[in-house]
Amino acid sequence: MLKVFKVLVIVVFISSCATKIPLTSNYYSNNKTVGVLFLIEDIGVYKAGAQGLLEMALTSGDRFKEALYSVDLKVNPKDDIKNAYRQLLNSKGKSFKELDFNYDTSKLTKFKSQSSSKKKFYKYDLRFLKEQGIDELLIVRAKYGILVSYYGFIETGKDGNCRIDSSIINLSDNSIIYSDFSNSTIKIQGKWKTPPKYEALTSSISSAIKNAIYTEKNKLNK
Repeated sequence: MLKVFKVLVIVVFISSCATKIPLTSNYYSNNKTVGVLFLIEDIGVYKAGAQGLLEMALTSGDRFKEALYSVDLKVNPKDDIKNAYRQLLNSKGKSFKELDFNYDTSKLTKFKSQSSSKKKFYKYDLRFLKEQGIDELLIVRAKYGILVSYYGFIETGKDGNCRIDSSIINLSDNSIIYSDFSNSTIKIQGKWKTPPKYEALTSSISSAIKNAIYTEKNKLNK
């Protein structure tokens, strides 16, 4: 049964607000252990463009439910994303540990910095995770599915989409030492509604996932 649904995001708006902090060239020589936390959402419908609340409510995306269920049986990026980061960290000789941690923001304390430095700090205080034998925390967030563009009620396009956000937090002071994202959008070639296999939709989402993984992996390949 499809777990999603109705995950509606104004992707363009989110992208413009993201903080980017590049990885330093000597990062992999710091001999610190990084914990890795994967937060990968179920397949969903995402929105881009200008819409009011009424327009958003009346273009819910329910009509894609069957198609995305079919696509998700064939295209599930969770293992691909995890393996990409595992391979990268192993190739760099970086000591890492995958965490099984329930990342629930309602149970986390917001971080209040006492520092006057120009460092950027993570929104929530994650320093307690040092108790798990790690010095840093790599948080990998991923969303994938179909991106539908609108101008009001008018649909202007449909694309396969995948976005991966990565952040590395220094658990000594909760500062962010890396933050970036990769957003891949691939146009659907042909009709999206072609049951039972939905070949064009599957291909575009699969390509978007591969592109996002490749791009984000390269940013960490210092």
